[in-house]
Parts: sequence; C-alpha cells; structure tokens
Amino acid sequence: MFCRMLVLLFFPSLFTQFSVAQGIVDQAAKPSVDKTGLQVENARRPRSGGVPDAQISIARLRVPRKARRLYEDAVSAMLGHDPRKAQRSLERALKIDPQFPEALTLNACIQGTRRDWDSAEHNLQVAIQTDPGYAPAYVVLAGVYNAQSRFDDARRAAQQAVLAGSIGWSLQYEIARSFIGKGQYERALAVSDDALRSDHGPLIHLAKAHALLGLLRYAPAVDELREFLHDQPSGDGSQEARDLLQQVMAINARNPDGE
Repeated sequence: MFCRMLVLLFFPSLFTQFSVAQGIVDQAAKPSVDKTGLQVENARRPRSGGVPDAQISIARLRVPRKARRLYEDAVSAMLGHDPRKAQRSLERALKIDPQFPEALTLNACIQGTRRDWDSAEHNLQVAIQTDPGYAPAYVVLAGVYNAQSRFDDARRAAQQAVLAGSIGWSLQYEIARSFIGKGQYERALAVSDDALRSDHGPLIHLAKAHALLGLLRYAPAVDELREFLHDQPSGDGSQEARDLLQQVMAINARNPDGE
C-alpha cells in the first residue's frame, strides 16, 4: 500500500514537460506490436526536414518567416536552459502568428513547468485545431492531462498522437503514465519495456520504476531508479528520484524476500 501511495503522489509531480517535448524525435518508420491497446501499427512517418511529426502541413508552411526565426530562437534558448528568454521569443512569435502550432506547443511546455495547466491546454487545443496532424501537440496534451490525473483524457490524446503518426518514446512515456494512474501496472511495464528496446529518454526508466513499485517489485525498481539517475544526475526530477530511491531501498531492506 505504501508503494502504491508513492506512485500516486510522486509520479504525477515529475511532469517534465520540456524533457518530453525534447524527446519527440524523428524515428525510422517500422511496424510496432500493439502492447498498449492503442493500435500502434505500421505508423509510417515521412521525413520532413527534421520536423518530428507526420508531415509539414499547409498551416505551418504559411507561418511568417520572422515568426519562424523567433521560434527557432526560443528552441535555442530552451536548449541553453533559459526558459524566460524562450518565453519572450515565443510571445513575439505568437503576436505575429497566434495560430503557429509549434510555438503554441513549446509555449505549452513552458506553461506546464509552471503548472499553468489551463493555459497549456488552451494553447495545445489551438495548435491541434490549426493543424490536426501535428503529433507533438497531442503528446504534450497527454502530459498535461496526466499531470492533472485526467488519465482517460490522456489516453485519448495519446490515441490521437498515434493516428497523427507519433511512435516515439515520449508518447510511450505518457501512455505508461496513464496506465500507472489507473493502476494498470502490468500494461505500463509492457509499454516501458517496449520503449527501452529502442532509442529512449531517461524518463522511461522512471516510468518503469513506478510500474514496478505498483507491482511491489522493489529490487528491480531500485535498478530502474539508479538507471534514471545515471542518465539524468541533475535537473528535472533527479532530487525527487533520489528521495524515492532511498525510501524504496529502505523498504527493500525490510523485505529481502521481494524481487
């Protein structure tokens, strides 16, 4: 019961929006076995100049050049760990084009780090209405819903991301979170294991750790938390992961017969 409580209290607090957004990368198209109930099958995505979704839409092709440059400045600022500068660039970009899907999505990521869920959801809904095929917006929206314990809504957003062509680890991370939130730990574990077989971000280890905790499998959960901290020793979620690791190790020490 204690570990189940840790899963419910701790895991939603580790909503690292930009980490997830960074992980929405272009992957080689390949068939995928449906282990999630979301029918992820043969989701082929043409390459489009490095843009991480199914295709460049007319809406995004029409974005003014100045707005595009400001968006690129915002991305550079985020890579440089300067979200305030990124926010300023995005605000200027969105004044030029209030329906710029990529700028709206990145802006939602920043708003998510401040837990401004209403604004983040609004921006993502505008991005989706402008370009229903822009997969990253659905992935980030799933994260917004997961962070608010709206797990069924997160699953629906993830389904839309699949239909839009997203097959990356960041989508699998949000799917795993929604399963954990619903207490479906075996399904979350299957999704996490599937993600770990390909290129993945450190958050997948965190998702797997929480799925294992939900199953009261302490020892392998410790291993996954250590993997997460090895890959991400500082930054979003690292201190919380260390605190959780200490608690789980203490539980494991009192329960040496556990896995």
